[in-house]
Amino acid sequence: MSTAIDYRQQLLEEISGLSPRELEKIYRAALFLKQEFIVPDEARYYTESWIQAEQEATEAHARGGLPRFHSVRELAEYIEVDVDETAE
Repeated sequence: MSTAIDYRQQLLEEISGLSPRELEKIYRAALFLKQEFIVPDEARYYTESWIQAEQEATEAHARGGLPRFHSVRELAEYIEVDVDETAE
């Protein structure tokens, strides 16, 4: 038997001890996620941010500015190197 998870209650518990500034950050992040990812059907593809990102990717591809990978592992290693350099 599966257990129902009360996500509203869990969210309230997670934010219960946060400062007003931290709550504002959480609120803004929730709005962003809702606007960008919780939209009906394919509406996300018509948001300004999606259109801009798609144009940038298309231009990078046309310039030959996108790396190619022969495996998922190779892609993951490429991403991990970039993350490690950003963290330093």
